[in-house]
This record gives sequence, C-alpha cells and structure tokens, in this order.
Amino acid sequence: MKIDWQVYSPIKRQVVAHASTSGTAKVSSSVQGGYQRLIVEAFASNVRALGENAEFRAALNAPKAFTKGFVMPGQQSKIALNGSLKATARPIADAVGSVVTIMTGTGSGSGFLVSEDGYMLTNAHVVGDDKEVRIRWSDRMETLAQVVRVSKDRDVAIIKTNARERRPLAIKRGLVNPAQRVYAVGSPRGEDFQGTVSSGVISADRVIDGLRYIQSDVAISPGSSGGALLDETGSVIGITVSHYLNGGQPAGLNMFIPIGDAMDFLSLEQH
Repeated sequence: MKIDWQVYSPIKRQVVAHASTSGTAKVSSSVQGGYQRLIVEAFASNVRALGENAEFRAALNAPKAFTKGFVMPGQQSKIALNGSLKATARPIADAVGSVVTIMTGTGSGSGFLVSEDGYMLTNAHVVGDDKEVRIRWSDRMETLAQVVRVSKDRDVAIIKTNARERRPLAIKRGLVNPAQRVYAVGSPRGEDFQGTVSSGVISADRVIDGLRYIQSDVAISPGSSGGALLDETGSVIGITVSHYLNGGQPAGLNMFIPIGDAMDFLSLEQH
C-alpha cells in the first residue's frame, strides 16, 4: 500500500508539507476477515513509516518555519467579551446602532461593539499604529477608545471604549452558505455616510494566500473596512476588509474576515 500524506496548517489554512510512504502486510493463510486485516495492517505499516519520514518530522518539530510572521492563536492571554453569550438576535435596523465610525490620525473606518464593557472589533489597517482612536456612535455621541490588541497577520484589531450601556452584537461562528442573505453595515467614505446598510448574498467561501474569507456581492466602499457583516438575525458573521475592482469599477467581489478567525487571532473568548 502506498499513501500520499499532506500536513495542513490550520493557522495558514493551507498544506505546508507533503510525504509519501509505502507499507506492507502479509497473511500466511486464508482466514475470515483476512482482506480487512491486510488493509488495516498495511495502513499501520504506513503510519510507522510516516513517523520516520524526515519531512513529516520537520513539519511537526519546526512549526514556526511554516507560520513565519504569524502570531499563533493561543499564545496570547484571553480577552473576555462579557455579555457576548447572552447577546440575542435583533432586527438589522436595531443592530446598526452598535456599528460605529472610527476616526484616526490618518483617516476613518468602521467598527462594532462585541461586549457590554466596551470591546469593539475592527481592522488592523483601520487603527494603523495609533494607540488611541475616536469613536462616533450612531446617535452622534463621540468617545475615545484604546487600541488593546492588533493582529496584522489577520488584519483585525480589538479596541475598548465606554459603551454607555449599549447592546453588543450577537456573534455567530461557523460555516456560511452560498446564496445566504447578508447585510454589511459601516461608514463608507466616513462619518457623512455612517450607518449605511447594504444587502446581498454570500458568493463563496474563499481561501486566499492561506487565509479564509467570505466573498459577497454586498456593496462596500473605502471607509467600510472594519464594519460588520450580519446575517438575517442581526448576528455578526464577518468583518469587512477589502474589495476587488474591475477596470477601476466595483465588481461585486468583496471580502470579509470570518468572525471566528478574528476571535482566534485576537484570543477572544465569549462570556
């Protein structure tokens, strides 16, 4: 029996090593279930050979070589999102109130509330190198927020402000389905268009440069980055991050970071 093995990195979400092994088994006499016994023993022989394979051992013993530049989830202390587990479904129009404009020294973007005590998610490229940013809520009230943690590897960041008893958005991790109806909420082109809602469908679940993205035709523009991608229950399933143009024009090829990936790379835990 010959087996071709692949070593898959859940961090980079791609195959990082290959190995091929051969194994044998022998049954000297005819016995009941002999065929199944041959298969199992031949497979076991391949497993032993895999354990001795130099490329496979290198992949296991030197994981940093395959995740260079990445901060591994779990290496950071956990940040608790208080009140996240009890956040419930809500109408899209109501959920808009938990999405904000984030203003920095170099521009603006979007973000959204994920805990009762003021934690908010956005993109790393929205906050840049700032340690403090300004938040503008849907009721035009403004507060300051501290940049708590940034994962440039996944282009996500968590900041904290005074939530003033506002409700966090519910979080829904897991797989998404093509043709599923979704809504993007953000501040395209800054605070003048804060609270813009656009609707569309999920086009695909993509892997680009080893990282997973949700692709959708829902309309976004510069300034939408860091905003929430919601399902029909008003729960967050992704974070707006980028879009592709066709001849300089919008092509409906818009990308969103799955909310589960954002939480893992920032070491966030629902409470």
